[in-house]
Amino acid sequence: MKAFITEHEQVLVRISPRFSFTVDKGLEKIIGNFWDWGLETTNSCIDNNGRIWIEFIDFQTWERFLRLIFKNNLTVNGKTYLRETLWDFLLEKASISISFEEMVEDDPDNDNTVIGTGDLFQCIEMRFPKEYFEDFTTLLFEVLPPK
Repeated sequence: MKAFITEHEQVLVRISPRFSFTVDKGLEKIIGNFWDWGLETTNSCIDNNGRIWIEFIDFQTWERFLRLIFKNNLTVNGKTYLRETLWDFLLEKASISISFEEMVEDDPDNDNTVIGTGDLFQCIEMRFPKEYFEDFTTLLFEVLPPK
């Protein structure tokens, strides 16, 4: 796995008594909530060049998230537009991209390198401007109420 440099203050997110990880301070409620709903993330950042960045572990997780937010959009707006939903937010304010990476493992012949396994995985990256953070949080918790 590639190493990431931590630039922001980190806080612990405890998913279960045996599983926890750290995230940038300010994202802990959102990331913890995604995991509570079974939507695994792999990386996130509170300020990635002025944008919030959240990376989902795979396309299946991203698709489940989209189905939940689309269902909420239909419930709120039906056939007409009454107000912004998370669905609208993603369409208008967020950028989504897919990244592909090769799984790696430690090179048994060199402690400082890794070698590719030939297995690919994809991650879905969602980014949006930091100034929309509160709007995103409100809309997210409407779709995925904190447990």
